[in-house]
Amino acid sequence: MFQTPASQIGLVIMAAVCLFVGWAGGRAQKVAAAVVFAGWIASAAAEDRTFRNPQFLTMALDVGLTVIFVTLALIWRPLWLTALAVFQVLTMATHFAMILDPRIWPRASITAYMIWSYLVLASLGWGGVAGLLERRRAAPAP
Repeated sequence: MFQTPASQIGLVIMAAVCLFVGWAGGRAQKVAAAVVFAGWIASAAAEDRTFRNPQFLTMALDVGLTVIFVTLALIWRPLWLTALAVFQVLTMATHFAMILDPRIWPRASITAYMIWSYLVLASLGWGGVAGLLERRRAAPAP
């Protein structure tokens, strides 16, 4: 599942971001962090490591994540959650592009998938910082 150094580094970064956001954020951040964590692990488990064919199971997971993130963005409406949903839509679009045009080189698809995934994590991290700042503003002054 996490056999390459790149996937192991990604796992550490994802876990660190999700833990930070879960600690620092409010309810929206905690829900988004839990969904990102579960989705990242499920996606890695479902991945076909040969990359000879489109990743249909991973695509189905990403479609589900897209629906969840768009729903969360419509419910809570912070900008960081909207950005997270947008980058997840682009992740899903990468799968559809590979299905629609199989001539797309797998390495290009993997690279795009990784870029969008890290931008999802960056948006989540932004949400964690926003939650931390919000908590500090709400704290009573000494």
